Amino acid sequence: MLEYITADEYKKLLGKESVPDNFKNLNIEASNYINYKTFERIDKNNVPEQVQYVTCLIIDLIDEQNKKLSEIGNLKSQNIEGWSETYFTPEEVKADYEEKKYSKLKEYLWDVIGIDGKPLLYCGAGC
Repeated sequence: MLEYITADEYKKLLGKESVPDNFKNLNIEASNYINYKTFERIDKNNVPEQVQYVTCLIIDLIDEQNKKLSEIGNLKSQNIEGWSETYFTPEEVKADYEEKKYSKLKEYLWDVIGIDGKPLLYCGAGC
């Protein structure tokens, strides 16, 4: 399975003492997400530091998303006077975190060149 970082690299890059529960699965999910979004242009034998760092950030976002999805009722808005509450649906939570994950990819990988000599996020003229 594809893993762009190790637990030790995660702790070192983020300055944390521990890794999230279920780190291995989160790492595989984050690494595969990045691999898909970068069109398999990352050299798996020489992973750039920017890719390692964004993998850490996406691991945390996936972990946060999973926690929100497991909670019953994610309060979206509340109106006290007229007493109304709105809750996020699982689809809204997933869409929100997809946006956050891709935003991190763009922020950290916009200028990283892949093994084919093209930017990692370049998808061709037809995109």
